[in-house]
Amino acid sequence: MQDKTLGPRQVKKIWVAMSTPFQANFFAPLIKELEGEYQFLVTARDHDGIQSILKSKGIDYVSAGKHGGKRLENKLEAYAETIQQMIPLVEKEKPDLLLTERWPEAVRVAFGMNIPSWTIFYDEREKHVNQMVFPLATKIFIPRFYTFQELYQQGVTDLDKVVWFNGFHTGYLKGAAVESENPFKKMGIDSPVVFVRPEPEFASFFPERQPILEKSVDLIVKKGAATVAVLPRTEEQRRHYAGVKGVHVLHSSMNDSPVAHADVALGAAETMLMEAFTLGTPAVSAIYWEPSKPVIELHRYIPHSTEPNQIAKYVDTYLDEGEKKLFSDKASLIVKNMDNPVRLIIDEIRGLYETPREEATLKRRSKMEIRIDIIQSTSLRPLRTTHIMKAANISYTELKTIVDDLERSGLISMEVTLGGKYYQATSEGLKVLQDYKLFKERLFS
Repeated sequence: MQDKTLGPRQVKKIWVAMSTPFQANFFAPLIKELEGEYQFLVTARDHDGIQSILKSKGIDYVSAGKHGGKRLENKLEAYAETIQQMIPLVEKEKPDLLLTERWPEAVRVAFGMNIPSWTIFYDEREKHVNQMVFPLATKIFIPRFYTFQELYQQGVTDLDKVVWFNGFHTGYLKGAAVESENPFKKMGIDSPVVFVRPEPEFASFFPERQPILEKSVDLIVKKGAATVAVLPRTEEQRRHYAGVKGVHVLHSSMNDSPVAHADVALGAAETMLMEAFTLGTPAVSAIYWEPSKPVIELHRYIPHSTEPNQIAKYVDTYLDEGEKKLFSDKASLIVKNMDNPVRLIIDEIRGLYETPREEATLKRRSKMEIRIDIIQSTSLRPLRTTHIMKAANISYTELKTIVDDLERSGLISMEVTLGGKYYQATSEGLKVLQDYKLFKERLFS
């Protein structure tokens, strides 16, 4: 989809503004792939190890912005100071396009200086942030978990701005190369390793802290079946875990995502849990606050509890190699049907250099393509027939017959709930979908 604010060959320098560790990891492969084609201005605030991640990845950046902490007054001060830091920098560098997750300060500066901004939507809980960002953004990459009504309430009022993707935003790790040398081993941390990431205490949606994760870690350490490695977010968290005998406290400078080398990922960090699932690492959620919609989807695939004893039992289960492989195999099937949002952004950027073409007229789909579209629409979550009709662009009369056929073939399953009938692709359906995609890629690559 063309960005109407950008014409062909207008982008020479890209500004990437990072305010969270997720963004440092998310945008790193994009920068690495495009740095020979475009100039980059990378700005990063000094918060939660963002800058150390960029240093470990060899990405040059300019420090700009800060986190305001928990108090609203401090957040407002940080907002104003960050904008003041960004304005002269952006005036000097003159970027043509901003990429950020949804950093309000960066988007506001870009808007004020007539620079198009591309953003990512994946958390409906921070409505105040979303409503500041998305009305000003010129393109928004959004997972298909969300309905039009939900997006409208969050400030996404122009659907022409939207680029949809299947799955989690951590799909950027799909197919990512992982270092062969285990960094835990280099640090003298013995396997099996339970990697722990604590809760985001500065997030606006975060309630009063509960010691669920700390108690779970104590139980795991006491049993002694695995080594616990914790990557804290705050100095307070660092001090606590440094005082727990048997726990290794990490720093935010590992080149790979730590979950790539862990045996089990445990925590109250939403993105980390999604990263683990994407990489096929068994994950256990200890989230005790209102989850975002992507996390609700994630909890369908990974165990979740707020009881320390149960959490420790889940971890113990995945220390078994057989259970670990079962988790990895199931996750792999689901992840194969997700999109890599970084790849979509790269394709959109490169697409700016193409002369816009007339949209192709809709061609008649084959019976096989219609069935594949139905399996695809139900590959990530259960859907009612009305939602499948919209996703697969098919009438109810056609859909009813095909759904019955796919159910008899074992490619989708049906569940009756109080909300009606829901359909979802089975493991066999996911395999068929993956085979079809590989077949298509081989024929038309």
